[in-house]
Amino acid sequence: MATIKGANSAAAGFEITNSLNFESSNEANSAWLYKTWGTAGNQKKYTTSVWFNVDNKSSNKTIFGAGQWPAEPYAIGPQFEGVAAIRWSWRIAGTSYVKVRNGALSHSTWYHAVTAVDTTASSAGDRQKLYINGSRLTDFSYNTGDMGLNLDTGMSAAHQHYIGYEGGLSRWYDGQLAEINVIDGAQLAPTEFGESIGGTWKAIEYEGDYGTNGYHLDFKDGSDLGGDVSGNGNDWSLNNLDANDLVTDVPPYKGD
Repeated sequence: MATIKGANSAAAGFEITNSLNFESSNEANSAWLYKTWGTAGNQKKYTTSVWFNVDNKSSNKTIFGAGQWPAEPYAIGPQFEGVAAIRWSWRIAGTSYVKVRNGALSHSTWYHAVTAVDTTASSAGDRQKLYINGSRLTDFSYNTGDMGLNLDTGMSAAHQHYIGYEGGLSRWYDGQLAEINVIDGAQLAPTEFGESIGGTWKAIEYEGDYGTNGYHLDFKDGSDLGGDVSGNGNDWSLNNLDANDLVTDVPPYKGD
């Protein structure tokens, strides 16, 4: 069985064995997870970490979404425009903050994406840190600029959040997702979730705090696919996803 794991994870027994397949369900464009927070968390600082592959069938495939367009604040990303371009976008107080990197992806290849945000950072360039396989993206094909100081992003707000869907614009994810960690209240480096071994980026187990509205979805329990295993109890609801969409023989890298 293929796994994603790093060399230092073997002793602890950490490995990623399962993913959730949105591709077959989204032939009909109807599969996602959703949650509405009862109380807002820290909208200024957050980190999302996800292992993913993406199909080549259509454009605007969204992994994380917060809020319903056109209501603000509103956040999406990573999102995929076709198979090769990756996009992050926030809409706050009438201003859009968008970053797009073309030529970043290949069809059916597994990647790790980290979005690390801190709008309290004094340097504007440090407020949105975006990574693929541990490398920070700084050269963008389209870039409207960095978010302003101390803005609320919409992530962890008391409105509906989605995995695999962009609220209000009907943009679904097609592909597989694995090992989702979302941290409320901290901007973290990708080395909290992965490491480079022989030039290949591999997963390690996240062992830090999740914050109030943080969560960890590992998709190991087919009877509870939206179950949060972080200890926070922040479970997610399913829309047109079930145990038939659980995949147990992928993700990409076999550990040493």
